[in-house]
Amino acid sequence: MDLRSAGFEDFYRSNFARLAAAAFLMIGDREEGADLAQEAFVRAYERWRAVSHHPHPEAWLFRVVANLAVSQLRRERLRSRWKRAWGSAAAAAPPHEVTEPAVLSALKDLTDAQRTVVVLRYYADLSVDQVAEALGKRPGTVRALTSQAFSRLRPILEAKGVHR
Repeated sequence: MDLRSAGFEDFYRSNFARLAAAAFLMIGDREEGADLAQEAFVRAYERWRAVSHHPHPEAWLFRVVANLAVSQLRRERLRSRWKRAWGSAAAAAPPHEVTEPAVLSALKDLTDAQRTVVVLRYYADLSVDQVAEALGKRPGTVRALTSQAFSRLRPILEAKGVHR
């Protein structure tokens, strides 16, 4: 085992499932979520000496996957626009089972930033400060995005019969 991989395997094992699930919630596709999580871990491994000494290596990892998810969503939007412009319909992705399909559906109605903040705060269970650090935003911005997200989610979920 080389020095770079010392500790990385444990870091991977303890964080992969949560990271892949968070990525899935951000982009709505299990396979893409797993791929984004893998890519985030590749980047962490390449920089393991720095990442392992980061004050919050998990937050660093979630920031990478959030950035990758936003990039993926942008690419998909551009691809969709291109297909519409040329008259070919985009193939619909098969639905995925989730514990609360109404929640997943409602998450899609949020902006990318709102969805990312909600997933990191309430699914990944990061603090406001950790989310702010992970996304390179101020804590006040994270709180504002969270408030905006819940203002949008509340009526959508209530209409679908989902309550606290």
